[in-house]
Amino acid sequence: MASSDSPIGPARATELKQALTGNAEQLRHIVRQADLEVVRAALKNVHCCEEHLLLIAQRPDLDGLFCKTLCKHSLVRRKPVALALVRHPQLPPLQLKTVLQWLQLFDLVRLCQQPGLHQDVRVAAERAIIERLPGCPLGNRISLARRTGSAVLQALIQGGQPQVVEACLDNPHLKEAALYLLLNGPNASPQVIRLIASHPRWQRRPHLQRAIARNSQTPADLFRQLLSSLPAEEIRNLLLSQRLGARQKSWLRSFLGQN
Repeated sequence: MASSDSPIGPARATELKQALTGNAEQLRHIVRQADLEVVRAALKNVHCCEEHLLLIAQRPDLDGLFCKTLCKHSLVRRKPVALALVRHPQLPPLQLKTVLQWLQLFDLVRLCQQPGLHQDVRVAAERAIIERLPGCPLGNRISLARRTGSAVLQALIQGGQPQVVEACLDNPHLKEAALYLLLNGPNASPQVIRLIASHPRWQRRPHLQRAIARNSQTPADLFRQLLSSLPAEEIRNLLLSQRLGARQKSWLRSFLGQN
């Protein structure tokens, strides 16, 4: 790149002028082949369109500074360009966060599902999805629960909406730890507890069974059923739990007396 203090030779001046004033076809060649100084000039060309920006975003030789400049172009918000740019390894974190905000919710989901996506980009995209959950309609939450990865699933399921929880339970990316947190949190309603306790994949998990037994919202029939699968010592420990009500503790004493 020529120094700003150095005179520009005739050939270089011609390159820069063509980048600034050339037609769409000439720009197509420039953004593919020219060095970054010339490409930077091409960004100011009135004929520079989405196609040219997409070609630029796909260049492996972009540096962080150029990526910042590219993010200021009005057309970089177009979905194909934004998707290409977020995958560029030199896009700085602040600009990555900004570009992710321009994408639709399910564009972010599809981005996270792409093989070979850099882990930093995946984490940032998942964070962008999670930040949108508070204003997300129920139908979109259910669709997300069926399609998304473990990080978003954990955020989704903690809301405790039965329809969302039911969809999450069938997602192969759901982790037991997310269910354990839900069962020990304030949003585990009787309906949600029953969904977890009756699901073929989760119903026999010892840690989840114990969490269900310790939850004061567990339905009576399910609570009694669980007692038969717990050792006597654990049932005695349940009597000390501050989470259980007097009625549940009376069932515990009755069960211990019968056994």
